Amino acid sequence: MLKKPTVRGEVRSTPRVDCAVPGIIQDKGVSIACMVEDLSITGCRVRLGSAIALSQNFLFEFPRKNIKVAAELVWLNGDEAGIRFIHSGSTADGETTSDGA
Repeated sequence: MLKKPTVRGEVRSTPRVDCAVPGIIQDKGVSIACMVEDLSITGCRVRLGSAIALSQNFLFEFPRKNIKVAAELVWLNGDEAGIRFIHSGSTADGETTSDGA
């Protein structure tokens, strides 16, 4: 599994905010509680209750807001994971696509 990158002076395309927000990973029919420790529009870093294997793709839920989003695992290191949100209907340059309906 990919390990958390260790990069000095890391620069992100979108800023992350430190937080402590409960989350749930829905992976292969199993609900895994976690704590979101930093968050941005593109992804988050979570702390799991223990080291656990995760699938490459899963559903991520913010239960307090009833928000669910498709997500993918970027890295996993012990009980921490980096998650990227998959925003459907967007192109690589950030423009929204339309299906013509």
